[in-house]
Amino acid sequence: MNINSIEQPIEQRNTGKGNPNAVLTYGAELNNRQKELLTQLAEYDSRVTVSKKSVSMSDLAALTAFTGDEFAMFTKGGKRLIIRGDKISVNIGNDSAECLAAEGYRWSGHTHPGFDYLCMQPSDGDYSILDCFKQEVTVIYNSKGDFRTFEKRS
Repeated sequence: MNINSIEQPIEQRNTGKGNPNAVLTYGAELNNRQKELLTQLAEYDSRVTVSKKSVSMSDLAALTAFTGDEFAMFTKGGKRLIIRGDKISVNIGNDSAECLAAEGYRWSGHTHPGFDYLCMQPSDGDYSILDCFKQEVTVIYNSKGDFRTFEKRS
């Protein structure tokens, strides 16, 4: 029996490719789906609509780990709108959030660059956008793939 044939599948499964924490900590590669998404979101305020099955918040956390930029996700039926931000924000103000909400989108979540709990603290702007969608809760992911839910202010 060839020992390499046994080890190779294990090595392939444990590459960390696409895992936000591995991308951040060890410089692991993005997976093919994430690379394609990043190609479509090449610069600040790039927007792409994809099928719901083709992207998760964990994917956006990996993109944040790779780029240092924020990303936001909005879901409507079987599709998701992804928007690339910069190091400190995504270009979604109250007016655009209200338009997205009127079109039937929900705010699935967004990312904040960083790796600790404090970087997942919602800003006043985050609370304001949540109000525009008339949602009770959404999430913030950090660059490691950890997340925090936050609720509307009472």
